Amino acid sequence: MKANGLLPYPRQVDWQAGSLALTGSRFDVNYLAARSERLESAVDRIEKQIWRSAEITSAGQPVTLEIHCGALGCEWPGLGVDESYRLEVSGVRIALQAPCEWGILHGLQTLLQLVTATGTLPSILVEDSPRFPWRGLMIDVARHFFGIEALQRTLDAMAFYKLNVLHLHLTDDQAFRLPSTSFPKLASDLSYSPSELSGLVRYAAERGIRVIPELDMPGHTTSWLAAYPEWGNERTEATRRFGVHHGCLDPTNESVYEAIAVLLGELASIFPDRYVHIGGDEVHPAWWSGSKSIRMAMQARALSDVSALQAYFNARVTGLVNDVGKVAIGWDEVLHPDLDSGVLVQSWRGATARDRVLNQGHDCLVSAGYYLDLFFPADVHYSFDPEAQEDALIELEDELTVDPRFEHVAAGMRWADHWRNKGSSSVSPRGSVVGGEACLWSELVDESVLDVRLWSRMPALAERFWSPVDLCDASNMYQRLTSSLELLGAGGIMDVFGSSAAFLQQAGVTDAWMPLVSLLEPVKWYGRLLGEQALAARLSGTEMPQSRPYDADTPLDRIVDGLFPESFVVRGVATLCERIASGDEVAMKELGDLARSWRQVCAQQDCPEELASLADSLADTAALVLDRLQGNKIDEAVLQRVGRAHGEYLLAIVPVLSRWLTGSKQ
Repeated sequence: MKANGLLPYPRQVDWQAGSLALTGSRFDVNYLAARSERLESAVDRIEKQIWRSAEITSAGQPVTLEIHCGALGCEWPGLGVDESYRLEVSGVRIALQAPCEWGILHGLQTLLQLVTATGTLPSILVEDSPRFPWRGLMIDVARHFFGIEALQRTLDAMAFYKLNVLHLHLTDDQAFRLPSTSFPKLASDLSYSPSELSGLVRYAAERGIRVIPELDMPGHTTSWLAAYPEWGNERTEATRRFGVHHGCLDPTNESVYEAIAVLLGELASIFPDRYVHIGGDEVHPAWWSGSKSIRMAMQARALSDVSALQAYFNARVTGLVNDVGKVAIGWDEVLHPDLDSGVLVQSWRGATARDRVLNQGHDCLVSAGYYLDLFFPADVHYSFDPEAQEDALIELEDELTVDPRFEHVAAGMRWADHWRNKGSSSVSPRGSVVGGEACLWSELVDESVLDVRLWSRMPALAERFWSPVDLCDASNMYQRLTSSLELLGAGGIMDVFGSSAAFLQQAGVTDAWMPLVSLLEPVKWYGRLLGEQALAARLSGTEMPQSRPYDADTPLDRIVDGLFPESFVVRGVATLCERIASGDEVAMKELGDLARSWRQVCAQQDCPEELASLADSLADTAALVLDRLQGNKIDEAVLQRVGRAHGEYLLAIVPVLSRWLTGSKQ
């Protein structure tokens, strides 16, 4: 496989000799079969992005682009549409063929990814189709609001990487982003108008992307209950804090179902897709268990516990979803023997959740392993395959807890083992995996850092959801990831590297201190979100009373907020260490030069205050490297000290160097 900007990598690629130089001011486009305004608009967008990203001479005749579209798609894309295409570039023309409009849209993105900076295309034959029909991204717009322009930019990048579902988490404890004509008090100060959402849905459809709305219930509904307290059996107030709340809708109150029916009807008038997400996660039992009237209603309906009560609620809501012509999706907590077989279940609670869903006969949308708010590196997410054997997934989870990159949160990561139900894969599954969906919960993400937080790793998951299962070389993926992000910026879609640099400069990082900042990463897992006290409380089972360091009003304007979740510079040093391990003396010299440059950086004055301890640790790390290069035994106590978490920061170079520094073969 060639290292280039192709990501996700196509199912079949035949690289051929020669190339095609782009000339003229745009393509000479010939539509040989079906033609539509959507196709014409897509071609126009891709042309502009190509001519912006490359140095193309206007001399000469335009290059011919032949488009053979077998059939036009419906007004709205749907699950399971034909997305295959065939792209051929020869020395004289470009030919793009697909059975349906959706495949043409994907083929145009591949064409954009193939253009070199000098304005040439390789001679190539691509035959491609996706592995999974559902390749999604969930964005939580409830904890932090993202404007329509930010979501449109996200859709453009999704199209570039051949993702086809945007899942909008519209409601949660902190906010309700969907205005309701019937219940006007629900909408938060920052919310979307129906026309804005309808426009977003159409914008997505023009790019072959579906938009799935979520109304999370019966838990995560404090924003509902603050506006309409009669929908709960206790009183609550508006909240800005994060974490699980006690507030729940009252499942024994008929007016609750009447309100939900109205809200679903309003939702259906905006979102044409067949699916609606009803949430169902993290329902705290306190209100239900403590209510005499609810206990009496449970006895009358022969409901044995709160799990059966939630199943009763889900059954009622699922019926209401069906009444508006939709199919319900729920997080894996909705799984229950009484759950309607048509409900699509989204697994998120660890490796074994998927097989519990499949064994009960439900189709499954896999999100376990794909939580982008955990600040994990791309290779971690890339290693989790939606259809891998359960034992292999459990092994991957266990390996993370002994990975040096996660040592500072290993105890917390092991806490999630209580979700496991080993052995469930021994049953022959009756459901199917429809695909995967990455999740970006937004407690620590606002619009200013959305691009950096999302697209530094999401392309790797786009490949996991599209490309063949045997495409799993992380090193090659990283080479293509960097190239594709550069092309994303050059084409005017999104400048991820520039966004990070601009944010860091605004946060007070001067050019002189960028070499240090480029080696930093945020702490992993829920380390930032929970903080030390709440993390310790979670491990002891007493998390609920503990305050967290962030809420929905906390500014996200510090240096840590603008960092990439993983350092691309550190990955380069990891490659140096691999070369040294193979006896490359040039690499040893390069590492020595790097260490000396780190020492010079740390000798400067005016270090940003919150980075002072990290500067000291980088200086100590440089000294360890130089000692090791001189053949001296290093002080492992110093190595342990510099590798610890510094508040919300990690000196990410330390785990990469630790094996070489200690001479470990592990």
